[in-house]
Amino acid sequence: MRLVKLACPATLLLLLLAVSPRASAFSVESHRALTEAALDAARGSKGSPWLEAHRAEVMHGATAEDLNLHVKWTGWHHFYFPEGSLDTPLRRASDSRVRELWQEALEAARHGDLDRAFDRAGHLAHHIQDMASPPHVVPVNHGLTDRFERYGIHAALTRIALREVPPLPGDEAQQQLARETLATVRNETLATAQGPIPWSAFWTEPSTRGPGSFGHYGAEVGNAFGASTVHWKGKALSVEPATYAAFVDARVSSAVAYTRAFLEWASEQFEAAASDNPVALRGFHPAPELSAQFLGGLTRDSRGTTPIVGLRAVLPLPRSFGLSVDWTRSAGGGHGLARPAGGSLVVLSPPLWTARPGYALGLDLRASAGIGLLPWEGQRRVGVPLGLRVHAAWASPFSLNAEVRYQGLKPPDAAWAHGIAFTLGMGLAWGDR
Repeated sequence: MRLVKLACPATLLLLLLAVSPRASAFSVESHRALTEAALDAARGSKGSPWLEAHRAEVMHGATAEDLNLHVKWTGWHHFYFPEGSLDTPLRRASDSRVRELWQEALEAARHGDLDRAFDRAGHLAHHIQDMASPPHVVPVNHGLTDRFERYGIHAALTRIALREVPPLPGDEAQQQLARETLATVRNETLATAQGPIPWSAFWTEPSTRGPGSFGHYGAEVGNAFGASTVHWKGKALSVEPATYAAFVDARVSSAVAYTRAFLEWASEQFEAAASDNPVALRGFHPAPELSAQFLGGLTRDSRGTTPIVGLRAVLPLPRSFGLSVDWTRSAGGGHGLARPAGGSLVVLSPPLWTARPGYALGLDLRASAGIGLLPWEGQRRVGVPLGLRVHAAWASPFSLNAEVRYQGLKPPDAAWAHGIAFTLGMGLAWGDR
């Protein structure tokens, strides 16, 4: 029961990440279709043989960028305003993600890891495609009910003509498409039987600009894209479906064209990088990671040294913080089942130190501090665990960490007791890999 109580905050956090109303851009299937169309359009280009050989990796990356919710909701959001920063106190904006993804992709190519290089390119292409969505560049916070992104793109893909955009780096492709979409919202109109309505009536920019400023749906029209009747300046106006379809066709055509332009450019860059000698490793930048581990270790208190076993779950938090939920039980002396178990909630600091011993291996050191109910002399006592935890990340779905922890405990009507614990955790990790 106590373990359940300790786990509830972590479970609630994970649930909120999973069901947050602002967890989507184009649907995953839409990103899949846009990427397939871009890859098909690239056939016959200079970079097409490499793109065809790594088509599956590109497709995986383009769809996985929306499925790693713990990465998306504690690291980077998918909005970008080409005329100012959208970084927030909790998360960085899409352009920051694009720059990080390209550095990872290029490093992978330089070390011969082309599967990862093209996977990272697919992740990056996802952000380029988001720039064809007006809510992502105006920008307007939105969720699963956004009518533009629910409109669907598959019919448009059967109608659009191929558009030529020369090969472009990812950040330039993102910026150019974002500016194009923003200009469309600012300057173009929707035709109705009673006269035109500006697209800015659907997505309105913020009245003042500052870091992280977001706009809103139009005060009168609101989230009404695709509706047969919209309200504007006190009137109900009729809209033909073809006018919405034409708008979507233009956005889809641009998304495919700029995705193709980037992928062709990236393929050429990877080919050149792979032919060079490996270069020095970049610094290690731990990505948000969700892990579940088995624990083993030792504790020492006033009764001596005791082996322990347990479980640990680690959840990422914004700004590189983490939340660790631990449960341990004594494993010594033949009385393990009779001895009380302990649990704790521990906050992990952002990395205090990082190292990159090899291409596929990264290390980071974090401080830990929390509170829990900890075993002490055969009973549970309120405790304050403080420690240092080193974590190893490598290119496989495994997680490994080691921690040295001071445990201060306060028995009722007694002085503080003191102990030391050492634990080694091993398990599976889900992260941005």
